[in-house]
Amino acid sequence: MIDWLYSLPETLVLVMGAVIMAGAILALPSLVHRLPYLRTSNENNDFVLRMQATLFTMTSLVLAFTLVEAESNFRKVDSLIATEASQINRLDRLLSRYGDDSTAELRQHLLAYAKAIVDDEWPAMLRDERSSKIRATLGPLSRGIFAIEPRPGRETTIYAEILRSFDSIVESRDARLNAVTLALPKPYWQVVLFAVLMLLFITSTMQRSTFRAYVLSAQMAVMGAFIGFVFIMDQPFKGQTAVDADPLRRAIVLMENRDR
Repeated sequence: MIDWLYSLPETLVLVMGAVIMAGAILALPSLVHRLPYLRTSNENNDFVLRMQATLFTMTSLVLAFTLVEAESNFRKVDSLIATEASQINRLDRLLSRYGDDSTAELRQHLLAYAKAIVDDEWPAMLRDERSSKIRATLGPLSRGIFAIEPRPGRETTIYAEILRSFDSIVESRDARLNAVTLALPKPYWQVVLFAVLMLLFITSTMQRSTFRAYVLSAQMAVMGAFIGFVFIMDQPFKGQTAVDADPLRRAIVLMENRDR
């Protein structure tokens, strides 16, 4: 529902989070103080100050834990792409070493497969679609590999490695497609939202002064910026710092230059 935010500059997302939280803490006290039994006094204010400090610390810890999870997901996806690129390059290297003329055509199919991932499947998977070009390149590659009849000795050893590499490539592709929807579970965001709302409410019950309003707005701006940062890192394939196909592009260059 709010995925359109990923189309915005990430700096703007951080600023939006900070401004929203700072604006909320400046506007909410005038509303909260009108509610029955929520008028402040010196006695209540001391209690609210202690509660606000505790709640701010707990909310910060929840955000920190959430950020660690988001960062872990991002690194996991980044590692998946790098591994897939390495496996494609390894298979091309093995086919090159096999020394049979029949593998030259298979290398062309493998190169076409790698290019199809970058040019066709990558944009399609971000739209939650499937690529027809992948089937057109992966099918001949698969049939060609299984049609190889190695001679005993060196070819048999290399062919066993070729089969393992091809299986790893197929598994890596499945893992990449499954990772497109990788994101923090909704309960994470529900807990963060509840904690932030309670923090804003408790903070709004304090006695107001100009100095206190400025300090609290700065505090909430920091909180809002952290929430924006977690949002940016939440979905690894979206946003300006999203995981991209650069490792695959580098593998393609290596494959094209291997026999030069």
